[in-house]
Amino acid sequence: MRTLLLVGICLAMCTNANAQEKRWTLEECITHAYEHNISIKQQELSAEEKRIALSESKWNYAPDISVSNSYSLSTGRVLDPTTYEFIENRTVAGNNTSVGASVPLFSGLRNHRELQRAKLDLRSALLSVEKLRNDVRLNVTAYYLEVLCAEEQIRTAEQTVAALRVQEEKTAVKVEAHKVTMADLLQIRSQLADAENEVLTARNSYDIARLNLCQFLEIADYATFRTVAPDDAEPLCGGIVEKPSAVIDAAQALPELEAARVGIAIARRDLQIARAAYYPTISLSVGYGSSYSDARTKMFQNPDGTYRYDAYPFFEQYRDNASSYVSLSVSIPIFGKLTARKNVQRHKLAVQRAEYELYTIEKQVEKEVVQATIDARTAWQRYLGAQKFVQSADEALRQVTRKYELGVVSATDYNTAVTTAVKARSQLLQTKYEYLFKVKIIHYYLDVDFYSRRNF
Repeated sequence: MRTLLLVGICLAMCTNANAQEKRWTLEECITHAYEHNISIKQQELSAEEKRIALSESKWNYAPDISVSNSYSLSTGRVLDPTTYEFIENRTVAGNNTSVGASVPLFSGLRNHRELQRAKLDLRSALLSVEKLRNDVRLNVTAYYLEVLCAEEQIRTAEQTVAALRVQEEKTAVKVEAHKVTMADLLQIRSQLADAENEVLTARNSYDIARLNLCQFLEIADYATFRTVAPDDAEPLCGGIVEKPSAVIDAAQALPELEAARVGIAIARRDLQIARAAYYPTISLSVGYGSSYSDARTKMFQNPDGTYRYDAYPFFEQYRDNASSYVSLSVSIPIFGKLTARKNVQRHKLAVQRAEYELYTIEKQVEKEVVQATIDARTAWQRYLGAQKFVQSADEALRQVTRKYELGVVSATDYNTAVTTAVKARSQLLQTKYEYLFKVKIIHYYLDVDFYSRRNF
């Protein structure tokens, strides 16, 4: 029993360790956001409503069928509904049943236009879902890269602390040997304390970045959330920045642009529906019904040749009183206080408004694409500059460190070199992830899965 308990505890610990070691890739985060983002779910509900409306539009071609049945009980001077004769001082029970159907034969093609509009409405709703998914993808990417950058900032800060501690030990030995003054050691310790604070700041930024990402992903426990770092062995490449014209051409398939085009088509369908009011309406109606009254009697012949009046059976009355009708109606609009005409004019304005909306979105997308390519080029140049800055700062720190150990330069010069190297590495990290995000925006317009190829 004890052995089983130990095994169970070990399995639980292993399971918990595996759960904590779970590392999320960028694509896993994006997929999770697609499934749990509230805004996407709300927009999907709107699309489902449009799908129901489309089904309703299809059923508009079906006839309207109704069945009615009524039972009445009258006392006094009563009109018999089957004979239309008055009956004095009697209680009469009656029953009436009817079945009717009507179908529009022509209404200016309104049903056809409304069906087309319902299809466009559904298309527009689905495009809105796709637009939201794209926005979520970019937001998740930005948060994810922020986490990666914060994580690398921690490693850089910790490396700086480790180097300063080594230097602190060496300086303390020199103080004991009276090769440097206590002031030099105090300056090194001051620099070390500042570097340790930078580690705390980097860890705080890392926790905040994880919290922001987890809240966006609807993940409650951010403390155990881990990301997958990019492959440092694969260098970044600046040649992926496309020409603005090529990106603009590819961006024509963006859901917001397609939704604007669908909006024009919807406005034109609304105009056609409004013009349907100019045409006559033709409808066909058919019906069948029967009735029963217990006051009605039926004449029967006796065996001796005489006649008598007895109760008229229910089903016989329904059979004998049955009637049916067929009706064809035509309604021609002549004058309706110019309502139809004004409605058509309003929808013409709506078409123009939708066309202006498409033009505005096209100009906005073109501006965003050009700006994205400029930002990507600038970010790449800044990244290259940061690399040179790191190389120069590291080499300067290496030389100053050697001179400091030989007693040629002071602790102040050494601290200045350390500060410059830390600033250079921080700048390199910022420009690196800024460039990665700008490139992701370019590939968003090009619809290329860039990050999946880079093993994020």
